[in-house]
Amino acid sequence: MDITQLRTHKHKSLDLRGRTLTVTVGSTDPVTFSVHEHLICRTSDYFKTAMKAYWDTSTSGSVTLKEEDPEVFEVYLHWLYCETLPVRNDSPGQEGNNEYIQLAQAYVLGEMLQDVNFKDAVLDAILIKSRSTASDGLCWYPVGPAIRCIYEGTPESSAARRLLVDMYTCHGHEEWLTEWANEDDLPKQFLLDLAIAALKKRPQPPESLAEKVGTCEYHEHLPGSNSCYMYFSVSKRAEVVHIASCDTE
Repeated sequence: MDITQLRTHKHKSLDLRGRTLTVTVGSTDPVTFSVHEHLICRTSDYFKTAMKAYWDTSTSGSVTLKEEDPEVFEVYLHWLYCETLPVRNDSPGQEGNNEYIQLAQAYVLGEMLQDVNFKDAVLDAILIKSRSTASDGLCWYPVGPAIRCIYEGTPESSAARRLLVDMYTCHGHEEWLTEWANEDDLPKQFLLDLAIAALKKRPQPPESLAEKVGTCEYHEHLPGSNSCYMYFSVSKRAEVVHIASCDTE
């Protein structure tokens, strides 16, 4: 910890007064968390709605999130209290991509909790990581499972989807799709979004494709223009003309 951060202003301190509620997360090995109600309801519309209905009929708060991952929810609570995301991984390659996966999972959780501030913070973290050098001195971008996680857990209008597409359009290499991901990690909608974005970004050439390449560019014949059907057609016509001229003599 930076010693200069020990002192802070009163208005920056957390308000730890008020009621707490119990949140049980997971189904196989559920984990129970305690969180200040006003803190979580301040940013999460999901909890704000749930607790408004709950306190009308009860004196103690308890919420169960069976479908969520306790480790991901812990990242969310850490952000609520500390305003940081404990996911940093400066390793290169697939190991470093685990941070992107954790951030993608956190974003999807924020989608479910309807917490715009948390989602915005996660996207900022993704951008910061993408321009930070790993231990090998290179910058790494999200690949594979991180993409699938975002596309499976967000609506079509998601800003996270748009960020991924923009990253691939501006900085992507073919190896990101062919070597760093498998087919299952590349949702059809992501590939469609990427194709549309790439076409929009591509500059229009001054000449048409038909003018730029030769007619044999897409033919399947052997190399050489004399292997093309057009060559034989011209030769045949020349032969016919020659025969016709001989007949008239």
